[in-house]
Amino acid sequence: MERMGNQTGMTTTHIEIDGHDFLLPRSTDVADLMSRIEAAARSQPTFIDLATGDALTSVLITAQSRVVVYLIREDAGHDAPIDVRSTLDWDL
Repeated sequence: MERMGNQTGMTTTHIEIDGHDFLLPRSTDVADLMSRIEAAARSQPTFIDLATGDALTSVLITAQSRVVVYLIREDAGHDAPIDVRSTLDWDL
């Protein structure tokens, strides 16, 4: 299991490149992938390879590429807590 904040649970790692979302295998070295993307963004347009499950995807990275890496915590069957404080903060 991976740790996300102070909560323990399974997570999935996604990378979004110029609006295209890719689900990364759990074995992905995310820090290495981010370093390769940073290096590609600093150079001439460069292809980087992403292992995405059963496929290998090559993505052209440029200095203008928008890249977001994010984790999604998989729900362990529990309902998400409701934060009623946010509804009480409105000035009407």
